[in-house]
Amino acid sequence: MGFLVQNVQPGAVRLDGDTADGRVYIEEFGRLRNGSSHLNHALYHDRYRRTADGWRFSERVYEVRYADSAALAGAPPPAAGTRTLMETGSPPSASHRGPGGRAHPTPFTRDQESHR
Repeated sequence: MGFLVQNVQPGAVRLDGDTADGRVYIEEFGRLRNGSSHLNHALYHDRYRRTADGWRFSERVYEVRYADSAALAGAPPPAAGTRTLMETGSPPSASHRGPGGRAHPTPFTRDQESHR
């Protein structure tokens, strides 16, 4: 993976003595190193059991409800200390263009930082 973001949403757990069943909602998106993209919405169907060391997973089933391999439109955020188009109000100069001619944020200078 080039990068992967997994958002886990609260689900539900049903206790029954020393066992329990749970459901957790997942959203994942990322880009593989070959440039292909990945976006899905899924569920974890879990079973838990209480042991002498505490609660443990006894089973986990991953169910994909939606999958999309279309190219992701966004990109990772700029590096710390850089300004975005929304902050500057103007597109970066040609000297701040990256691979493929895409504009990259203009770095802050010390003078710009003090006038924010």
